[in-house]
Amino acid sequence: MSFSDYDTHRQQKAPKFQRLEEKKMKNTFLKSIGGTALALLVLVGGPQISVSGQSDEGHEPSLVGVWVTHVTRRNCETGEPIATSQSQLTFAKGGTLLETVGPSIFRSPGNGIWKRESGNEYSYALRFMRFDAAGSFTGSGVVRAALTLDETGDHYTATATNDVLDVNGNVIASGCATSVSTRFSME
Repeated sequence: MSFSDYDTHRQQKAPKFQRLEEKKMKNTFLKSIGGTALALLVLVGGPQISVSGQSDEGHEPSLVGVWVTHVTRRNCETGEPIATSQSQLTFAKGGTLLETVGPSIFRSPGNGIWKRESGNEYSYALRFMRFDAAGSFTGSGVVRAALTLDETGDHYTATATNDVLDVNGNVIASGCATSVSTRFSME
């Protein structure tokens, strides 16, 4: 095939290639319009989805949410109160837990896991790190609790045990506690 024959052949095929290119461009354009429409639908429809994490009206009460907790440490033998404190617990959907305590150089906030046992009965375990006055790590603490959510879903009571562990994970002390919690709300 000579150069002029090749050029004639290429010119005859050019409209076919142009149509393919135009078709590809049209498909790409339609896909981008569809993707934009989907993104706008998510953007406009998204705010209507509840993201509060608190229990919704008409649904079964849930532990998910933020709780203001009054803790009473107790003598495990007699049940007599030893000391009281406050903490804030955040139960996240999916079973994780964050405990926030007042400022302390002796311990970190707690991180943990929780689960529904049955009905309004739940359990959780959380761990925090312990430090001495110089800020050196001295071990950790592990709290295990069983709690009962009331029928409104806005209060719960709990009983707990606390193990104090040294830096090697050995239990060096244990304790007991009860707590009363109220759901934090915007009202």
